[in-house]
Amino acid sequence: MFRLSQPLRLLLAVLPVTLLSACTTVMPTNLPLSTMDQCAAEEGVSLRFNALTIALGERPHSGYGIDLVGQQQRDGEYQLMFRERYPQPGMNYAQVITSPCLQVILPAGWHHLTVTDQLSGREWAFTPQEPVKKHNPLNTQAPVKAP
Repeated sequence: MFRLSQPLRLLLAVLPVTLLSACTTVMPTNLPLSTMDQCAAEEGVSLRFNALTIALGERPHSGYGIDLVGQQQRDGEYQLMFRERYPQPGMNYAQVITSPCLQVILPAGWHHLTVTDQLSGREWAFTPQEPVKKHNPLNTQAPVKAP
C-alpha cells in the first residue's frame, strides 16, 4: 500500500487540494467529455454515431489544448462552444508533437447539435446520422494462404 510521508500529509492538510480526472469530466448538462493529447481523428469537427470530436491537428508542444467553454441543451437540441487553449507565456512545456482533441458523447434522442469556435465564430451543425446499414463484405474471395 502507498503511504504519504508525514511532511507531505501536513502540507496536503493545509493546502486546498482539488483532485481532477486527467481524461474525463462531466459538464453541467451531463454530457460526458474527454480531452486527449493524442487523437487519431483528422483536424476539424466531426460526428461519428453519437460522438462529437473536435481535433486541432498537430501542435509543437504540450501547451496547446481545447476547452469546452459553454453548453446549452433544450428539448434534444444542443449548443456547444469551444476554444483552442494556447501556451501561457513564460511556462515550460514538453517539446513533443501533440494532437489535442476533445470528444463529447451525445445522449440518445438528440436531434440537433450546433458547435461554435469561440475565437473564430465558425459554426458546424449536425443532425443524427442514419442507422448503420449492414454492408456486404469487401472481399468475397477465399483467403490467400501464406507460403
